[in-house]
Amino acid sequence: MKLDIELTSPRLYLRPYKLADLEAHLSAVLESYKDLSPWVEWCHANYNQQDAHAWISASQMNWKLDNGYELAIFTRHHDHFIGTVCLNNLSQLTNAAELGYWIRSSSHQQGFAQEAIHSLARFAFDTLALTRLEIVMHPGNLASQRTAARCGAHYESLSRNRIYSRGQARDGLVYALIPEDLSKPRP
Repeated sequence: MKLDIELTSPRLYLRPYKLADLEAHLSAVLESYKDLSPWVEWCHANYNQQDAHAWISASQMNWKLDNGYELAIFTRHHDHFIGTVCLNNLSQLTNAAELGYWIRSSSHQQGFAQEAIHSLARFAFDTLALTRLEIVMHPGNLASQRTAARCGAHYESLSRNRIYSRGQARDGLVYALIPEDLSKPRP
């Protein structure tokens, strides 16, 4: 898929990562290390420019190969980088993907994740013609659970050994969005 796509919402625009985003991405990850590191393996105390460059390069390659779609999230009025929303683990067999997200710590509790997820879900259903998106998270990640619920995702299960992280299988909560969920009023 082309890397020139841009999704918009009332307060945000989302687009594939560019190398020019390296410093903004790195700054946001370092600011958010304490909030992110318990839940995502890639975020560690020594995250640096090389890690950020590898992240962006892998993201761009995933777009080119249609393996995954990561979008950098920016505020429309200030062009401020606030996080990432992505589709990965795409499955032709189930016509589904996993949806992931993170928002920099200084931008928490402002509804940005919900807005970005809605935009990406609309893209997934309308453009990619997917019929299901799963949001999988650690049981202790209460903020992510609240975000998924606010987006209209339905809690479906506690799945044993659903997440493989840091060399270990862990249980995961599975929430799901289907196209009809986006047409319902959101809280």
